[in-house]
Amino acid sequence: MAIRLGIDLFALGHDVSETLTDRDKCSMQPLDLASLQSGTSSLQDALRMQQGLAWKHSSQASINQLTRLTLHTEDSSVAAQAFTGAQAAAASYNLLAIEPLSDQVLQQACASLDVDIITFDLSKRLPFRFKPGPLQVALKRGLHLEICYASALREETARRNFFANALALTRATRGKGIVVSSSARSAFELRGPYDVINMATLFGLSEHDSKAALTTNCEAVIAHAQARKAYKGAVLIEAVRPAQDNIDQTSQAVQVPLAGPDTVSLQSPAKRKTLASNTSKQRKRKSR
Repeated sequence: MAIRLGIDLFALGHDVSETLTDRDKCSMQPLDLASLQSGTSSLQDALRMQQGLAWKHSSQASINQLTRLTLHTEDSSVAAQAFTGAQAAAASYNLLAIEPLSDQVLQQACASLDVDIITFDLSKRLPFRFKPGPLQVALKRGLHLEICYASALREETARRNFFANALALTRATRGKGIVVSSSARSAFELRGPYDVINMATLFGLSEHDSKAALTTNCEAVIAHAQARKAYKGAVLIEAVRPAQDNIDQTSQAVQVPLAGPDTVSLQSPAKRKTLASNTSKQRKRKSR
């Protein structure tokens, strides 16, 4: 269903609400696209369409499959333990996300946690308010904030809370750094990209920011995740040999031109004193 709608990026998620252990290491395998070739005719047509769009835009992979770990917690110590550099369970996933259930964890996620996405369950009343200060800190660190639209397609109360919370989030971030995903429980909660763009305009995103939330911002999340796993920086050191012409230059006499045809060496103070006295005598004669 997602392929038919034109969706070409999937994140296979694993949700955790307690301390990470070795049992939480990623064991998910990507879907074998070759097995889909023997599916229904409509599915085959969708795959051919995706491959044609990928060829048109000079892309080698038409469908990207990633793994994602999402931690739901209100305890800052659990969040700190989960996303340390030595945590092997978190390192086995492509994307790392956190859903803060308290204001303390939200502040911690924005300021210091090494994650890629901060997500929220906007269908419920949140225990905190979106403040521009911490959210701007998160955006400067390269983090993105996620809005999952599937909850707006369920019951009326969830829909009302969703639009109110999403509008508050877009106001606090000025529509920047937002990614929109489905978080769908079934295929009936999936929507096409243009439908999602129209929906995003209802909770405060401009048309440009709505398109970015489905395209360039998603690419930025993947780039941030790749950079997080790589080295922070590199230093190149090159040995430079001094030129032969500059060796022992300090031992040579330096000639400084003075008024007239005479020159004086900085290594002969006696000659410099004589020339200075002669110059003063000449000035006295001219003044007379």
